[in-house]
Amino acid sequence: MISQFTVGYSRTINMGNYESARVEAQVVVTLNEGDDFASMKDAAQVELRALLEETYANQHRPKKQQSV
Repeated sequence: MISQFTVGYSRTINMGNYESARVEAQVVVTLNEGDDFASMKDAAQVELRALLEETYANQHRPKKQQSV
C-alpha cells in the first residue's frame, strides 16, 4: 500500500539574451488509511500546477520593475 508519494515538475525557460530561468516544484502527499489514491493524486497535480504558476509569476518580472 502506498502511504506517501511525491509529484514534481521542473522547466528551464529561455529568457533570451543568454539568460534562462528554472522553475521547479514538488508536492509531497501523505495518505491516511481510507484515502483514495486516485483523487489524492489528481488533487496533487492541481496543487502542483498552481504552485508552479505562482512561482513563475512571482519570480519572472521585467527587469525595469525589479527593485534591489
